[in-house]
This record gives sequence, C-alpha cells and structure tokens, in this order.
Amino acid sequence: MRNFFRHFEKKSEQGFTLVELMVVVAIIGILSAVAIPNFKRYQAKTKTSEAKLQLSAIYSALTSLQSDYDAFATCLEDAGYIAPTDGNYYALGFAADNANARQIVIDNGGTCTNTSSSSSGTQHQFDGNKTVGGFKASASDISSIGLASLQPSENAAGFTTPAVDDNGSYFIVGALGAIDSENNTAATASQWIINENKLLKEIIKGY
Repeated sequence: MRNFFRHFEKKSEQGFTLVELMVVVAIIGILSAVAIPNFKRYQAKTKTSEAKLQLSAIYSALTSLQSDYDAFATCLEDAGYIAPTDGNYYALGFAADNANARQIVIDNGGTCTNTSSSSSGTQHQFDGNKTVGGFKASASDISSIGLASLQPSENAAGFTTPAVDDNGSYFIVGALGAIDSENNTAATASQWIINENKLLKEIIKGY
C-alpha cells in the first residue's frame, strides 16, 4: 500500500503526459461542438416568443373589431393594436390592404383607415427593427409567408399569403423575422401565423 501511494505521489509530481493533455483538449472540443450550436438554437427559440405575443395581440384587436363592427379588416391600429416601434425582430401584419373589408367596418360606424405614423406608413403591416446577419425584416417581407402547408380547415378562405377576405369573415396575419444569423433572408427567416380561430402556427422555424 505504501508503495502504491509513493507511486501516486511520484506521478502527481511528474504532471500530465502529452497524451493525457490531448485527451482533455479533445473532450473540450467535443463538448464545445455540441454545446455551442445547442445554445444558439436555444437563444433563437426564445426570440420566437415575440412573434407569438404580437400575433396574439393582433388577434385580440381584430376579434374586438369584428365584435363591434361585424367584420375583420386590415386597419390594425384602428382595431386597437399597438405595434412595437423599437427592438422587435419581426415584421408583422398582412401582405396587402383590403379596402373592401375596411369599408364594411366604416359602413357599420367604425373608423378603419390605412394611414399610419409607423415606419411602414400603413396600418396593415409593420416593419421589424433589429438586424440579424445583415437582414432586417421589412413590412413588404410579409408577402414571403406562404400558406401552402396549412390544412383547408386552417385556411378556410384559401389565402396564399396573410390576408383578410373581402367580406371580413376570415383572416390570417403573419410575422416574419430573422432570429438566427444563418437564416438571414425572407425565405429562410422565422415565420408564424395566426388565424380567426386563434390557430397559432409556425410556418418556417428559421433556426
């Protein structure tokens, strides 16, 4: 037993061998290769909470508008939605204005315009404000959100991009934003939608 401890003490005094150091470095490299990408994905995933929160707020505003004036419409600010003006990753809204749906609200006694003091200048879509990987989502990028992956029950009006139908009966509103530097185009960025039945769905992960 004494000889064993003497050998151990002698080994400790000698330090680590080159092979042992190489093994340690290799282990650290493997852990880094696994941990860093997972951490980046976790960071990106947490940013999707912005899309969920903002789309839920738009849903609440539109259902309130429909309750008061019997139609959904593209006048999001007049419906009561307050768009973020700073620090948001996502562009939000509809691909295009729908004057027919807005007119129904107006005819029923409501206010429903498409002018806004926001950076987009409209009420039907709003810009993102943060740049990731050289890309900042603009209001016009909303038209890049494709809806082909939705089931007929999820897209009763057959929209191809986020929209309100002419009768103000259905809507799908979208959110698009870069939350990962490697997915820095409108086609690959994070995309979410919500419809008139409060279906909240991820269209493209974006990370």
